[in-house]
Amino acid sequence: MKLFIITQKVDRRDPILGFFHRWVEEFAQTCDKVTVIGLSVGEYALPSNVVVETLGKDWGVSKIFQLCRFWWLQWKLRKEYDVVLVHMTPIWVVLGWKMWWLFRKPVYLWYEARGTKWPLRFSLLVARKVFSASEYGMPLPTKKSIIVGHGIDTKRFCPDPSIERDPTLLVTVGRITRAKRLDVLLRTLHALPPQYHLTVVGMPITADDSQVLSGLQEFLHNFDLHDRVTISSLEQPALVLLLQRAGMFLHASETSLDKAVLEACACECPVVSLSSAVQPELPERLRVNDENMATKVEEFFVLPEEKQSEICQQLRRNVTEKHGLPSLVRRLVGEMTR
Repeated sequence: MKLFIITQKVDRRDPILGFFHRWVEEFAQTCDKVTVIGLSVGEYALPSNVVVETLGKDWGVSKIFQLCRFWWLQWKLRKEYDVVLVHMTPIWVVLGWKMWWLFRKPVYLWYEARGTKWPLRFSLLVARKVFSASEYGMPLPTKKSIIVGHGIDTKRFCPDPSIERDPTLLVTVGRITRAKRLDVLLRTLHALPPQYHLTVVGMPITADDSQVLSGLQEFLHNFDLHDRVTISSLEQPALVLLLQRAGMFLHASETSLDKAVLEACACECPVVSLSSAVQPELPERLRVNDENMATKVEEFFVLPEEKQSEICQQLRRNVTEKHGLPSLVRRLVGEMTR
């Protein structure tokens, strides 16, 4: 199979989207050829059967130029692919379906989010199948929905026995935006004893995200938490080290099944979450609500070490069995070749 992928960014150093570089590597092992079109392209190192093209956002060009380049690449490369996979951004299905229909190229969509805007609704009409990591990832009812699990690189995200965990180091990972409900995590930290610290790995993207960040910083000032909270952006290798060292991952997001949560679990970092999408992946004692998150954190750390270790090992087994990257890619390729 020769696969054509449309994605947001190809950059293995990107703190949010760098994971997709490993997806492409895995697809390259299964497919004859992989052509990846990124809205922007940064650093990458991929096998010889992978071709990477940019739409030019990284060049600073206009959206009209990016769109024209998209159509040109569709045409130019039409003999280099026979299946199309659009990753996360349904608008490219809307903009590309006519030419793909003319070329008789089947279109598939990966979607794991809560948005239900019209591009997604239209995509459901023209895509053959829509893949999601969980039932929460596809917010619209459709017979085309296929639940395949997330693609977690469990070889990279794994525990390291040589690294000692710090039970007072709490962490959360993801874009700084309203849906992540980071204010809940700050209130949780405020309710915990002063030895606990929180590292927020993420950054704002939109203007509204920046307002969220300003609100968080105001909260830190008002409750004198500046010395207990770190907000930063980390590349993938540094993120793995943090998850191997952290005592617990805090999660309050309203989004779908969060990949970062599963990466923490793969590192045997315990997770507490109030998300309805995440809680089925966790044992009962790690399922929380707005009011009892701080209590649940403290209760976990008074468990015997053997019990803590047992819970963390089970979290990793669950990710490996249900969300491992190699099995995901095999499943996607299988679904796209039927």
